[in-house]
Amino acid sequence: MKKSTARSAWSWLREYWLSPRRIRFWVAAVAILYTVLGFLVLPWLATAYAVNVAEDDLGRDLRIETVRTNPFTLTLEIEDLALDDFDGHELVGFERLFVDVAWSSLWEWTTVIPAAQLEGARVHEEQFDSGGTRFTRLLGEFQRRPLPRAGPDEAIIRPIRTDGAAPVALHDIDFSLEDFILADGAVAPFQVSGRFDLGGAFAFDGSVQLLPALDLAGTLDVDDVALALAEPFAQRIANIRVDSGSLSTEGELRSGPDDPLTYAGSARIDALDIGEREGGEDVVGWQALTIDEIDFGLGTRSLELSVIRLEGPSARVFIAEDRSTNLGELLVDQPAAAEPAQEQETEPFDIVIGGLRLDGGVLAFTDRSLPLPFATRVQQLSGGISRLAPGQEEPARVDLQGQVADYGQARIDGELNPWNPLSSTRVDLVLENLDIPELTPYAVQFAGRRIAAGRMDLDLGYVLDDGRLDARNSIVLRDLQLGERFEHPNATNLPLGLAIALLKDSDGVISVDIPVQGNVNDPEFSFGPAIRQALTDILKDIVSSPFNLLASIVGGDPDELAKVAFAPGSSEIPPPQRERLDQLRSALEKRPELAIELPGPYAPELDRPALQRQRARAALVERLDEAGVEVANPSLSAADTRNTLEAMFADRYPRRSLAEVRERFTTAESDEEPEFDAAEYREHLAAEVSAAEEVTEEDLAALAQARADAVRSYILGEGDPSVEPGRVRWLAPAEVEADDSVVLEIGLDAQ
Repeated sequence: MKKSTARSAWSWLREYWLSPRRIRFWVAAVAILYTVLGFLVLPWLATAYAVNVAEDDLGRDLRIETVRTNPFTLTLEIEDLALDDFDGHELVGFERLFVDVAWSSLWEWTTVIPAAQLEGARVHEEQFDSGGTRFTRLLGEFQRRPLPRAGPDEAIIRPIRTDGAAPVALHDIDFSLEDFILADGAVAPFQVSGRFDLGGAFAFDGSVQLLPALDLAGTLDVDDVALALAEPFAQRIANIRVDSGSLSTEGELRSGPDDPLTYAGSARIDALDIGEREGGEDVVGWQALTIDEIDFGLGTRSLELSVIRLEGPSARVFIAEDRSTNLGELLVDQPAAAEPAQEQETEPFDIVIGGLRLDGGVLAFTDRSLPLPFATRVQQLSGGISRLAPGQEEPARVDLQGQVADYGQARIDGELNPWNPLSSTRVDLVLENLDIPELTPYAVQFAGRRIAAGRMDLDLGYVLDDGRLDARNSIVLRDLQLGERFEHPNATNLPLGLAIALLKDSDGVISVDIPVQGNVNDPEFSFGPAIRQALTDILKDIVSSPFNLLASIVGGDPDELAKVAFAPGSSEIPPPQRERLDQLRSALEKRPELAIELPGPYAPELDRPALQRQRARAALVERLDEAGVEVANPSLSAADTRNTLEAMFADRYPRRSLAEVRERFTTAESDEEPEFDAAEYREHLAAEVSAAEEVTEEDLAALAQARADAVRSYILGEGDPSVEPGRVRWLAPAEVEADDSVVLEIGLDAQ
């Protein structure tokens, strides 16, 4: 019975439903079902599935306006899609996506995409204070899906979001792919373009191959992309803000099996302005940076640039009261890194730069760590640096020039090894016509004086050889004038006024060479203190032995130039001493701000007897005149004046007998006539008569003053003196020690 029933059912099916007469029905039924599934069910299923995955696995809302599929043409079209983040911030979206899929044949079933187009795409990225971004957070959550839930049937536990930085938004992204075949060696045309909300656009026109390996090649064109897009990422390492600046580049980009990324083209950055993140002050910028040729290879780890041209570069260096700098404050404190794991060493990038050229640069420098604030500007900075490459045999040449403040000029010329500057460097820095009063903030630290007037030239030469520094510092000062004192604990106590007067010539010029040597690798070496000590030593030598400098100017003997020797009791300048004073006068003419000081000297042990004898002789001459006696040589010890001398002795020593004095100079031997030594007798009388003359301290002081007057008169000369009277000064008479002559030691001072 059962077999009969089954046989009957099969017969019924074959007769009514499986018969050839019913094939058209089944074909129509399958076609209808395929059409319904392809046009209606598949878009609904795809939309529901995508929305559920976004919500369940990612915890985010996916909005899709329309999904269209065509099962006959194998096309997919999606309109108005948007994926939102936790806070409703849109992450990605597009206006329209169209994909046309085909098969190369029924036998190979190779996927072919005749056309793929993406229109009006949008990407919104944002970096957080933690360092992460919306997309890195999304990727991390996608890799950990599904997200943990608070409990069964409860909402997804979402991480707390931190405050975001400036967002990065891409709009109007258009994408097209034509004649794409998923087969080995198949290459398809590929284009993509878009624009940034903050400014700028990009476009890539090339081709892509997926099998057997990705090979992407084409022309990349970036037009005026705002560099403010990079600000959130740059702020991770520097406290800066990007106020303006745009990047443009055009070149050939490729990513393939031979090299993961290569680029050959050019680049330009216009109107860059980078400032401090807090405070609003500018730090660095330029009008335009141009690189005509860029050759980059990630696989070969090489970057070669042609000459970098900078138009209108500017920079600001600021030193605060605590000696911190604005450049140092830009660096972000990084957390201490854990002990890194042993990693395989990678080759460094081989970077070659064809050179650097500057035009119209400006450097603003401010130093408020000084007792007096200081600021200056270097402008119209032009020149450049030659080719820079690792391992190059020839050193890089440096040639720069610019204007300092209003009327100064700066030139830098030299050679250096940019990768190891301490090994071999030669730099000459020439500064001309600098306004010295502007340098007062630095001068007071050394001089303790303001600078009232003057201009300066500097010729600084530095040679470094394996860390050994040999520096030549030539300083020329013109019309330097010191101003009022300014107390500073580190100021020198040297008489700078005298040093300046000694150094300044008749044209108002001071020229000083300050050599400095040392080892810069020595932690105890510091260039600033070294040059200060060298300058101090030079000035100390000058002011401690000033006549050495004057003698070198006029070719005299420094010891003789500083002294004038007088005979005891005399204020007359001997001829040899006049020659020395002529040399001193010549030195004074060449040092117009130098003054001399004349302390009139006297030596009682020599001058008093000499003055007494002079007065005794004067009395002798007076007596001879009164008696009408003419003597050719009216000296005290002359034979012709013996009678007058005896009379003077009798007057001065009335109680002493001349007969007894004569007997002292008369000798008598037995059997011989007595012998009288007349010369010794007369000399004795002369000494006794001279000793009777009174010479007071006032007389000695008058002699000292007469000596100073004689020197001053001789230096000033007769008629129109070449040395101003105010530059030759008297000092109070001074008692000195003497041997054979009395010496006036000339002092020096500033005018």
